[in-house]
Amino acid sequence: MTQSGEKLWGYASLARLFSWTLIGVGGLMLLLSIALQAATARGLDANWYAAAFGITGITGIISYPLFRVWLRKTALPSVRLPQAVRASGPRRLEATPRDWRRWAFFSGVVLTVGGTAMLTFLIGVLGRGGTAEGVVVGMLAAWGAATLEDARRIRRIEAAEGRRYFAACRRPTGVGNKLVWLPRRAPDTAAR
Repeated sequence: MTQSGEKLWGYASLARLFSWTLIGVGGLMLLLSIALQAATARGLDANWYAAAFGITGITGIISYPLFRVWLRKTALPSVRLPQAVRASGPRRLEATPRDWRRWAFFSGVVLTVGGTAMLTFLIGVLGRGGTAEGVVVGMLAAWGAATLEDARRIRRIEAAEGRRYFAACRRPTGVGNKLVWLPRRAPDTAAR
């Protein structure tokens, strides 16, 4: 670690963690939707399941290519790669498995709270019946899938350039502040 406490967080791994967290939260929102509907007087029926799963699929199919195009220009992780600088100065340690677990937990909590707020808001606006639920689940899953594909793209770029990209920060919330790269041929540099 440097004096400032910066660690190296594998950038493609951060993107992959974020994508799987989004997909997982989409699954949690589906379970929450089922629980909310089961607690109503109408309860769960075939129509609700058909609407919820149908809208989830349609939303995902429509949203995935839109996210791939729209986010690629502004918000997918690979957009930041040209801003990376070669790591210099004191050697930094890579984030430990404990750091990654804490970050995964924190990300999951934040996305779950946000997903729950979005779900309950849309149920309030659109009403029950599976439509609002399907939109939320489908959007989260499509966003996660688009980000997962971008994490694969980062890995391909790393292999083609002979580099490995890292966020140099205390916690990945600072990922936008400092993106660095190291030559792939010298993996020991990041591990010490």
